[in-house]
Amino acid sequence: MKSIQQRLLTSLLIGLPLLWLLTSSFIAWRFWHETNEINDTQITQVARYLVSISGDDDLEGDYEKKRLEGKKHKSKSHDKKDKRDKAGDEDDDHDNDHDYAKIYKLKDGELLGNLGDTKDDYMGFAIWDSKGRLLMADENGQSFKYLANQQGFVDEEDSAYQRLNPFSRQWRLFYIHDDSLRHHEGRVIAVGQNLKVRREMIAHTLQVQILPMFIGLLAFLGLVIWSVRRGFAPLTQISETLSSHQLQDDSPIVAEVPKEVQPLVTALNELFVKVADTLEREQRFTADASHELRSPLTALKLQIDLLQQKLIEQQISQPKNNPIDDDVIYHTERISEGIDRANHLVEQLLILAKLAPQQQLPKSELQRIDWLSLTDEVLASCNRQAREKSIQLKRLVECENAEDILPIEVNPTLFKLLLRNLIDNAIRYSPEGSIVELQLTPNSIKVIDNGFGAPPDQIHRLSERFYRPAGQSQRGSGLGLSIVHQIAELHGLQLQISNRALPETGFMVTVNLPG
Repeated sequence: MKSIQQRLLTSLLIGLPLLWLLTSSFIAWRFWHETNEINDTQITQVARYLVSISGDDDLEGDYEKKRLEGKKHKSKSHDKKDKRDKAGDEDDDHDNDHDYAKIYKLKDGELLGNLGDTKDDYMGFAIWDSKGRLLMADENGQSFKYLANQQGFVDEEDSAYQRLNPFSRQWRLFYIHDDSLRHHEGRVIAVGQNLKVRREMIAHTLQVQILPMFIGLLAFLGLVIWSVRRGFAPLTQISETLSSHQLQDDSPIVAEVPKEVQPLVTALNELFVKVADTLEREQRFTADASHELRSPLTALKLQIDLLQQKLIEQQISQPKNNPIDDDVIYHTERISEGIDRANHLVEQLLILAKLAPQQQLPKSELQRIDWLSLTDEVLASCNRQAREKSIQLKRLVECENAEDILPIEVNPTLFKLLLRNLIDNAIRYSPEGSIVELQLTPNSIKVIDNGFGAPPDQIHRLSERFYRPAGQSQRGSGLGLSIVHQIAELHGLQLQISNRALPETGFMVTVNLPG
């Protein structure tokens, strides 16, 4: 399960940008719509204004005057041409009717003074008479197309839109007919707005609005990350303190934490005192119990040894007069074995009690050791037990240099106990005449036997305290592998228990480096 801090950061760092994106998209959509609405309203207002003032000037009279002057000028320059040429001139004159219209060239500086940030190509207008002759326009409007039947805006669905293509894709065009005055009846007025300029204006306005919002979002996300980490810093400090806190240490946690976390810290401090007191009483009880148990067990062992020796002497000195019942000898041997088993159990319990409270070994107790020398001592101590079952102890070093064997610092006493328990276990559960092998590698130590292994479904439970698979005939307490597991954990090592791969039979225990 993810940490609360990670889940909170993930939710905020994903949710806030998504919320910002949805909000910004809605604002951009509404702004685009409202801006288009304002510009369309502006176009219609300009069109109404042109309708109201278009009758003030005698545009048609001015148009005819310019046209006649043009024809008179042409007639003087073409006197020697035939009638066919004159007819062609009349057609050319008709084609160039817009040359006689009143054109406002604002780009030539007719507007004086400070014009600010105005754009010459932002809007345009054109006025035609009922015959389609251009009467008045500006530089942009003189390129507009005359549409006699068009009213209102030219939409994409309109057939006129296709006829104006691609021109209408650049301008938003509005057509209106002036039917208010009889002598101007049929006059057509067109007002257009450059869509490119309009879109640039909208894009720049959105950029001015959204860019600061985006920068603000990044700053807010940074503030969220800083605030969340700062808020969880006391919990991180408590976690680090707990990871290094010894179970037998009852000193309280000292940290500045929020009010919501303070009850947890108080409860932990109270728990430390209870745990330390419990462990102290457990250790004291274990030490007292082991001492009290060892004394009577030692006395019983001594008495049973004396009894066995007495029976043997009596059997030798008086073999015929007072023969000793074989059952008596058998039961004394069983009693001796039971006492040995009890002594072994007491020793294992004492070791386990000493190991359990520890979370880590002091640095002063760790050192680099000579693995060959240490394993020599362990194998020598187990040799008598192995000879009793005719088992051969074998050591295999899979390194060119002994210094490369498991290059870590360990507690020599604890590791001797670990190896002795593993080899004792292998000897105990291996048949007579088999081989127990101790393998030393750069990353691990393995103990392999030729026994019958363990049921696969029970292997994961073998390191539990007092657990022994059903049907075992060998003596044991069920604590050997549990002690091995504890010692391996204290050194930061892993314990792997498995059966040997077929066709081999037997059991394999590996103590190796993690990873």
